Amino acid sequence: MIHKIVKVFTIFCFLLMQVSCQPVSLEPSRVRTDVTPSSSSGFNSYDVGGFKDARTYETFAHKMSRRSAVRVQIEYGDMSVYGSGTYIKWRGHDMVVTAAHLFAFGGGTVLKDEAIITSPSEKVFGKLVYVDKIVDIAVFAIPALKSRSPNKFNRANSFRIGEKLIYSGFPGPNQLLTFEGEMSGDAYGTDIAMSSFAWPGSSGSGVYNSKGELVGVVVSIMVGSNGNPGRQLIGSVVYIAPATLIDSVYLLYNLDKARNSKNAGF
Repeated sequence: MIHKIVKVFTIFCFLLMQVSCQPVSLEPSRVRTDVTPSSSSGFNSYDVGGFKDARTYETFAHKMSRRSAVRVQIEYGDMSVYGSGTYIKWRGHDMVVTAAHLFAFGGGTVLKDEAIITSPSEKVFGKLVYVDKIVDIAVFAIPALKSRSPNKFNRANSFRIGEKLIYSGFPGPNQLLTFEGEMSGDAYGTDIAMSSFAWPGSSGSGVYNSKGELVGVVVSIMVGSNGNPGRQLIGSVVYIAPATLIDSVYLLYNLDKARNSKNAGF
């Protein structure tokens, strides 16, 4: 129970998502680590222009990670929440796997709520077809993306300490970035820990092992104390929600339902 409480505190106080409010009016003493002001355009340097890709990759897993990375945006009226996601094709369905806490400010109703998914030359709406707010994973059904390469839904079913891990995402105001890390062990609740780096905007990034298997999604970073009042972010300890905890039966049911009811009632 204590572990669950600590995990909830970690995630909801130091989410690895970006929050963009329009207009932004925050006193310096009240600015949170997960708040990044944005221009009035709504979509700016965080979006299409940020998908510049390298010509070569160190490994196949690096290539998979980068070419499947997308940006995920949730709208809350005058506020937008940004995260990252990974594009996957499974059983004839195109989908994006990301973090459930992008709905931290409300929403999260399956087969109702939507997100804006951004790729290099496309912006599409994704329908929420799966959410587990305890594990912290969400999945959106989307149209096929021509500018991204979907990965297969191959999930890692075992984890080795010291195993090399790779993820790509959009932390802060940066373009698409790729990070490496190592499996560190069990973390709070159902999470596993990785020694790497993450910042707001990294939430939902797909984490892959060297075989190209989906390990999980980035959800939060460690919070510690430096002996002074307040909390200290420890960005080198990254928590991952394991992909093995996705209920594939329920996910497939909702994917089929979303497809079959797409034009119902028109």
